[in-house]
Amino acid sequence: MPITLNEAVLGSTIRVPTVSGPVALKIPAGANTGSTLRLRGKGVMNQATKQAGDQYVKLKVVLPDPPDAELVKFVEEWARTRSYDVRKKAGLE
Repeated sequence: MPITLNEAVLGSTIRVPTVSGPVALKIPAGANTGSTLRLRGKGVMNQATKQAGDQYVKLKVVLPDPPDAELVKFVEEWARTRSYDVRKKAGLE
């Protein structure tokens, strides 16, 4: 499910489609691309048990296109004093 940068950083509630209709899903603050959230009982119906399974929602943070000039300026300023190496943490460097 695509989410905005502000929804990822600050958290939000968004509407998500399910097999039984749209539902509200709370995005936790600090969510990341690849995070998976579960909607209990909102998945496909098990014909044997007549119970709905769970639906999983994978998040994808989508940046503005084209990039917003103010956002670019903010990130440049932020990056000067705060850095982190996501590839090193993941063992890729």
